[in-house]
Amino acid sequence: MRARLVEPGTVLADRYLIEDMLPEEGPADSWRAHDQLLARSVVLQLLPSSSPYAERLLAAAKRASRVADTRILQVLDAVTDGDLAYVVREWSTGQSLDLLLTDGPLPSRRAAWLSRELAGAISQAHALGVTHRRLAPDKVVITSSGGVKIIGMETLAALHDDVEVADAELEDTVGLGRLLYACLTARWPGADCPSLPSAPVEQGRLLLPRQVRAGVPRALNEICDRILSQPPRYGPPITTAADVKEHLTQLLGNDLPSTTGGMTAATRTHQAMPPPVDPPPALFAREGGGPPPVGPPPTPVARSSERRAQLRTTLIWIAVAALVLGVTLLAYLVGQQGTSREQRSPALSSSPSVTTSVTTSQGTSPATAAQPVQIAAARSFDPYPGSGDEHPELVALAYDGDRSTSWETLTYRGDPALAGLKEGVGLLLDLGRVQEVRSVRVELQGEGTTVELRAAPEEAAVAPAASAQDYRLVGTVANAGTTALFRLQQPASTRYLLVWLTSLPPEGADTYRGRVAEVNVYG
Repeated sequence: MRARLVEPGTVLADRYLIEDMLPEEGPADSWRAHDQLLARSVVLQLLPSSSPYAERLLAAAKRASRVADTRILQVLDAVTDGDLAYVVREWSTGQSLDLLLTDGPLPSRRAAWLSRELAGAISQAHALGVTHRRLAPDKVVITSSGGVKIIGMETLAALHDDVEVADAELEDTVGLGRLLYACLTARWPGADCPSLPSAPVEQGRLLLPRQVRAGVPRALNEICDRILSQPPRYGPPITTAADVKEHLTQLLGNDLPSTTGGMTAATRTHQAMPPPVDPPPALFAREGGGPPPVGPPPTPVARSSERRAQLRTTLIWIAVAALVLGVTLLAYLVGQQGTSREQRSPALSSSPSVTTSVTTSQGTSPATAAQPVQIAAARSFDPYPGSGDEHPELVALAYDGDRSTSWETLTYRGDPALAGLKEGVGLLLDLGRVQEVRSVRVELQGEGTTVELRAAPEEAAVAPAASAQDYRLVGTVANAGTTALFRLQQPASTRYLLVWLTSLPPEGADTYRGRVAEVNVYG
């Protein structure tokens, strides 16, 4: 430990009463002091005036003092006093971001809001020619009112023997991307943050937030990619703090509280973090009450007799096509029943096979010829703590009649049970109206999936959105092969079925992903 330059009780410039020592920042001693003139706490960073860093620190402080943004801790003075050189800056109470993240990642909306505020502050500084160059979670304070404060504009870099960067503003933009990444994953994709684990890298490339933590909104994942990946996967690079702010503002909407450089002390209470309710639906609707219920779109009203005639013609052709398809599927099912009677056991198969089946009740009613039930609509089902959806753009591939295509989950690492992040993820099927369901055939890709079939209560007018537990468990197929077949000896009357994956098959070394190629429902 180096010798102290001052001791508690020392008064500098007949004004600053030294009180408590703070963690060192490079070669400088840092102290909390009391400004006896203005009756407030301040921070002092002290160096011997003969130190090679002293002139750099004072010059950096003078540059930083040009920025009057309340999201940046202000430089109040820069002094040479005999053997000492020191900088006086604003004191702020709160919790550093790195300590906050040791409890886990932030909700996506809060992470986006916080990062938008940081980007706004840094873009204001850049407009004045001021940079930071060492952004990290321990240099961000979350105040008691929920606002943000950035520590060390210009001065922190001046206290380190950093290699000069070709583009200091780009370095800050990368720092903003890293902070957003850390807020979403509680992992740090850089150096100099010992309180957080390092972000994972695979084959030399940083894994994106959605690969690390389930539930990260796709839009935030892509922003991180466009800032941090070289080259990006999802669009052109984002290279300025102003662009980071703009992208996050577009996602969050303009109705959220925002701190600005012109705010006064009397109005700083408006810096509080926005509550996670009523989010803009395009990005965060699933973080509130869950996604909207599945249901068929309303049928438009015909405006003329000609349109009604066209509609009748179309319906006739649809009915003919449905009849042909039904006969074909019925013939296929009857053939399957004749060749797979040995699989009709109430017990689950103890090892993976091509087809794994389960009889889901002990009723004794005689078998009835199964009829195909059309799936009217579907969506992915990923309630909290998930993001609300996983690959919604692929859902239609799970009931398109083509077994070579599939809906798939995200990739999970370390544990087939979705990395321990949540209970499951799946597909919610809307049958259009309450139907009697006798069997469900789920075609899978990969072997080792554990899949549950769940049914909404018959009286449910809309699909429950909060939890899979709102759906009655009809049956479970554990460690399934490429087909999971659910046979219900007593039909389930429901409009909504949930195909719920609770354990996924291996995809690679220590990675797991589920794929549903086709779902067929029979009544």
